[in-house]
Amino acid sequence: MSDGSKKVLEKKAHGEFEFTAYGEFLSYFHAHIDIFKKLLKARKMDPAKVEEVAKQIKSYMTGNIKKTDQFFEHLPQFATMLGVPQNEVSTYLNSNFIEVLNKVQDKLKVQELEKLQNAPAPSFASIAEEIVERLQVTHPKDFVFAQKGILTVLENPLTGEIIEPKGLMAESAKAALSMPASAESEKEPVSLTDALAIANAPPAPVVKKQSLIPEKDKSILLEIVETFGDTLTGETLDIKIGPDPKDNPTVEAAPPSNQSSSDEYEIEDLEFDDSDSRSAQSSGSSANDSDDFSQDIDVDFEEPEPVIAIDPNLTRLESFSVKEFMDLVQTITGYQTKADQVGYQNWLRGLSEFEKAVVSLRTQVLKEQKNEVVDWNSLFQMMSSKSDLSREVLVGIVKKLKNFQIVKLTLDRMIQEFKKGSPEFMQMVKMAWPHIQKSFYEVPNYSQVQTLLKGILSRVSDENHKRDFSKIFTMALNFIQSKFQV
Repeated sequence: MSDGSKKVLEKKAHGEFEFTAYGEFLSYFHAHIDIFKKLLKARKMDPAKVEEVAKQIKSYMTGNIKKTDQFFEHLPQFATMLGVPQNEVSTYLNSNFIEVLNKVQDKLKVQELEKLQNAPAPSFASIAEEIVERLQVTHPKDFVFAQKGILTVLENPLTGEIIEPKGLMAESAKAALSMPASAESEKEPVSLTDALAIANAPPAPVVKKQSLIPEKDKSILLEIVETFGDTLTGETLDIKIGPDPKDNPTVEAAPPSNQSSSDEYEIEDLEFDDSDSRSAQSSGSSANDSDDFSQDIDVDFEEPEPVIAIDPNLTRLESFSVKEFMDLVQTITGYQTKADQVGYQNWLRGLSEFEKAVVSLRTQVLKEQKNEVVDWNSLFQMMSSKSDLSREVLVGIVKKLKNFQIVKLTLDRMIQEFKKGSPEFMQMVKMAWPHIQKSFYEVPNYSQVQTLLKGILSRVSDENHKRDFSKIFTMALNFIQSKFQV
C-alpha cells in the first residue's frame, strides 16, 4: 500500500472526494509554477529561458517549502529568481492566484480520480490494514486510548490533547447528562469528556482555602466583655483592637472572594517578590544657611535637571500585545484541558512579576464578566504592596485585558459565522484563518487591520465568497471599535 500521507484525495462521509493536506500543498505548488510561467511569458521572455527559470524555482520550492502557508514567506526569493520587482510579483500573484489554483485543482482531481478508478485491486498485509484502508480512518499519531470516567477517548500524552467520540455514543452521553447541544458563544463550551468525568468521579474533598490576608484573632478584652458584660462594674472601657488608626492610618483590603471560577485555576496564592529592593526616597539633609555662598558671588547657579526614573513595568505594559494575550490564554487552556495543576503551578512560578499579575487579574476580569463583584481598589492595594507593580500599571493591565478579551470574543464569533457557509467556503476559511487572526492582532491600529484584510479579499475570486468575507469582517471591526476602550 502507498503511504497515506502522500494521498491527494480522500473520500469523506458524504461520498465526495476532497483534497488531503498533501493534495492542497501539491495544488499550491503547481499553481505558483504556472503563475510564474505566465508572468515571464507576459514579459516576452524566451520560452526556453522560461522553462529554465521555472525549473530553478521548482527545485528551490522542493527543498525549502514544506507547508502550504510557507509560499508567501518566500516571495523575495521568487522575485530574485524571476528577475522581476517584488511588488510586481506580489500584484500578479494576488490577481491570478485563485483562478489558476482552481484550474490546477480541477485538473488534479480529474487526474487522481482516473488513477483510483484504474488502480489494480489492493493487497493487504493484515485485516487491520484493510479496515483502515476501506474505512479511510487512521489512528492519530502519538495518541493512545485513555479512560475518562465511563468514556474511552484518544489522548496525546505529550500535549494532553483529547479526541472525544462522535456520533451515537456522544449523543447518548449528552442526553444522559442533560447537556445542551450548543453553548452560548460568550462561554467556553462544556467538554463531553470533562462532563462525563465529573458525573462519575467521587466527590472531591473539601479543602479550606488559605487567604492571603490573615484573619484577625478576637481580642481577649472583647471576649471578656461579651462573656461577663453583665457582671462587670466600674467605668465603661473603650475597647480598641490594634494600633490607633490616627497614628498609622491604613486602608484595609477586603478579603478575596471564596467563590472560584469553574473554568479558571485559583491563583490567589501568587508569591510576589516581597524583597525591600525598591529604592526608598531618601530625605536629603537641608544645607545650613551659613554654608550657602551663592549670595557672595555674582553668578547664577544652575540647578541640575532632576532625573526622572522610567518605570520598566510601564514599558512592559506598553509592549503587552493581543498576540501575547492569545498565547497566554492558549497555554492556560492547555493546562486546564489536561487538569495538570502541578504543571500549571510550575509554569506560573517561572513567570515574571508582570506576567503573574496578568494571569491573576485575568481571573478577576472573567469573574466580573460573570456578574461577580470584584473589589478592584482593595485588589490593587494588596498586589502593589506585595510587588513592584504600581497601581497605574495594574489599572493598565486590567484595561488591556478587557480590550483583548473583546478581540478574542470577536474571533470566536467570526468562526461561528463562517461555519454557516458552504463546504467550499469553509475550505477557503481554513486556508485564510491564520492570516485573518494576524490581521486582528493589529487592533487598535484599524487602518493596518483593514489593509491586511483587503489583501486577503484580493485573493478571493468568487464574488459571493468575497461578499460573505467582507460582511463578516465589517461586522467584526464595527463590534470591536464600539467596545474597545482607547
